Amino acid sequence: MTIAPGTFHGLVILFTLATAFALPVESQPTITVTTETQPASRSLLLLTGDSHTEQGAYPNLDGWVSLLQARYTRSTDIILRGLSGYNAKWFLKYVMPTLENEIATGAYTTPSLITVWLGTNDAVLVNGSNPEMHVPIEEYKDNLNQIVRGFQNAAPDAEILIITPPHIDDDARAKYAAERTDAKRGLVDRSNAATGDYARACVEVASELKVSVLDLYEHFNAMPVETRNTMLADGVHFNAAGYKEVDSQLRSKISSVFPRLTNSLDTWQFPKASKYVAEDPYRSGSDIPTFSD
Repeated sequence: MTIAPGTFHGLVILFTLATAFALPVESQPTITVTTETQPASRSLLLLTGDSHTEQGAYPNLDGWVSLLQARYTRSTDIILRGLSGYNAKWFLKYVMPTLENEIATGAYTTPSLITVWLGTNDAVLVNGSNPEMHVPIEEYKDNLNQIVRGFQNAAPDAEILIITPPHIDDDARAKYAAERTDAKRGLVDRSNAATGDYARACVEVASELKVSVLDLYEHFNAMPVETRNTMLADGVHFNAAGYKEVDSQLRSKISSVFPRLTNSLDTWQFPKASKYVAEDPYRSGSDIPTFSD
């Protein structure tokens, strides 16, 4: 039999590798996984909404999502679908089909908690500077109802938390309108009173569907005006102080109404490395496989 040039060298390599991996069982280290070292189940949070959710991921603002991720990085994964400028109508029509499909096809682990934070843009004034975003309040309620029901059908075991639109700083929005230099100068886009109507509608939907609600509108409006408005960057969106307050309220709500989720969030998927420093330390040469010629 004639062996082509280079083939013999390849056969030698294959023989050497085969010999190496055919070592007696007793000479190879054995790794045993016990129930004590099995990883804990890892939860997943699906956070949906408008700019309050999108900007919540900004670490430079101490956004509530970034704080959540930092706190529970060892125990949970976060899927973020915060879309600045969206109202509940657009979210239902253009986003929900994709999210329902993602959950159904297992694009990620079935969520343990889904937050729905919409309404700030639905509540813009119809005679203000952004009437295109306005959604009548009854339509808003219906859209929100359909969004929640869609999530309930897609992930029946998930906890759902609706979050109301928060407060508006009327003076800041009036100042912004007065300083505009375009044709919309002087047109105020939002008001705290109108937003309150949508916040109460949000609470009604949560009650009808028997899901939990975090009423940030009521929480912030219970504060003195000067105090609550210092937590907004532009009269609508939160600054770092505001997001820290949102984070605090969210943690309190989760702890009080979702005990099983709280336990999951507080349980690391994998233990501290110190566990294995004590139980599985390096031992010189004793558990390192060696291959002789």
